Amino acid sequence: MFASLNALEKIAHRNGGPYVLGMKQTELDVRLYATLIRFDTVYVQHFKCNLGTLRYNYPVLNNWMKHVYWDIEGYKETTEFRHIKENYTKSHADINPLAITPVGPWPSIEKGYESDWSKLSPGAIDMPEVLAHEKELK
Repeated sequence: MFASLNALEKIAHRNGGPYVLGMKQTELDVRLYATLIRFDTVYVQHFKCNLGTLRYNYPVLNNWMKHVYWDIEGYKETTEFRHIKENYTKSHADINPLAITPVGPWPSIEKGYESDWSKLSPGAIDMPEVLAHEKELK
């Protein structure tokens, strides 16, 4: 997971935004949003993907997500964080037998989009195992 996020962070930065592949929104943006909007909110705690978060370890992907959520019609309007959290935490009894649903992170999506992606430095999880797996992706 984190090797793929490392690679995607670099790809997005190299393409310069405002979308993952550059100036035009593609199907990749739509499909990636559906996954990444859930990452910090659910995957980190529920699936124990806690080596890092988008908001702290992947500034380019986090910046992209802030842009599509706050600025592109249809994304914010079709995202309900409470539903996302409760769907996972209350439907996987083997993972979360008490159906505990966390309140955070807060805010769900930060504000403050940086339109000049050259001002962003790509982040990564630099754990040796993650970096080794990232090399295998190429």
